[in-house]
Amino acid sequence: MNRINFARCSGVIVDICKGHGTWFDRDELSRIVEFIRGGGLEAARAKEKAELEEERRLLRQEQLANDMRRSGNLGGNASEDSLLGIASTRGLLKFLLE
Repeated sequence: MNRINFARCSGVIVDICKGHGTWFDRDELSRIVEFIRGGGLEAARAKEKAELEEERRLLRQEQLANDMRRSGNLGGNASEDSLLGIASTRGLLKFLLE
């Protein structure tokens, strides 16, 4: 059995068994229904979608930087490397603090 927070943010911890399904303790199912009716599932999905989009943006930024380094466009240019580092740090902080 594994214990997980339903929708990663509901505060309802459910027990999951790969072979037998999901097990609910007292009041957990009603709390999950309340969470869903209150818009929690849509909010959780929107947050997860935003996190994925930010990860994709950071990956594209990293790929672009690597391509530029390979082509010699950033080879040893400290100011461009510094700007790229600042942009990457900004994206990471935004991701972590949201």
